[in-house]
Amino acid sequence: MKLSIITINYNNKADLEKTVHSVAGQTFQDFEYIIIDGGSTDGSVDIIKQHAASISYWVSEPDTGIYNAMNKGIRAARGEYLLFLNSGDWFCNNDILSIFAKDTNGYDIIYGDQYYYYSDGRTEEDRTPGLLTFYSLGFNGSLPHQASLIKRTFLAEHGGYDENLKMVADWKFAVMAVFKWQCTYLHKPVFVVNYNKEGLSSDNRHHELQQNERAQVLKTEFPNFMYLKNEWDEANKVLLYYKYSRIVGWLIKIGILKKFSYFS
Repeated sequence: MKLSIITINYNNKADLEKTVHSVAGQTFQDFEYIIIDGGSTDGSVDIIKQHAASISYWVSEPDTGIYNAMNKGIRAARGEYLLFLNSGDWFCNNDILSIFAKDTNGYDIIYGDQYYYYSDGRTEEDRTPGLLTFYSLGFNGSLPHQASLIKRTFLAEHGGYDENLKMVADWKFAVMAVFKWQCTYLHKPVFVVNYNKEGLSSDNRHHELQQNERAQVLKTEFPNFMYLKNEWDEANKVLLYYKYSRIVGWLIKIGILKKFSYFS
C-alpha cells in the first residue's frame, strides 16, 4: 500500500467530519485511512461509525497527548508513506493526492505547501523552502506534517515522535531527520492542504511552551549551534523593530521601500 493517512481527533466532531469527507473524496485511492480518537465524548465516534466504509482502522480510547496518539497511528499503519491529516485540516482538492503522492522515488520525506485557514474565512499561503537550512528549519519553522509524506520505516526506525514533548515533537523529528540522520528529502511546490490555524499548536497562549521546548531540544541535540540561535534572536529583534516602525511603514506606503515579507 502506498500511503497511510492518519487523523488524530479529540472532541472535535464538526471538524472531524470535514476532514473525513476530504479524505474519502480523493480520486487517488491507494491508501488506508486510520483515525485515532482520544476517547471523545462529543459525538465524534458517531461520525467515525457513519463513515466506517471509508475508514480502514479506528480506535477511541484515552491517550497521553497528541504525540502518543500519533505514535499509535504509526504502529497501526501499513503504508509505505504516512501523512498526518489531523482533525480540522482538509485537502485542497479531490485530485491533490494523485499529484502529490506520485513519483516518490524512495525519498525519506516529501513535503509540499499549505494554506493557513482562519475561522473568519481568511487564507494565507505557507510555502516551505526547497533547501532546508538550520536557520529555516531549526530556528524559524517546521515541515508541515499535514502536507508531508514520511516513509513509515524511517519514522519507525527512529522511534516515532518524542512523547516527552507537548508541542514540538514533530518539529524535533524533522530537525533530527535532516541534520542528524541525513534523510533524503524532496519539496514538491504544490499546495496540499488547508491547515486550521485555530488548533492547539497555533494558539498564542502556548507560544512560550513551544519556544522553551525548542530551546531545550537545540541545547541537548545541537549544542554547537546555539551561537547561531543567539544571532538569530538578535536579528529578529531588529526585524521586529523595523516591522512596526512608523518611518519604515511610511516609506513603504509612498513607494520608496519595497514591501518585503519582513514588513508584512
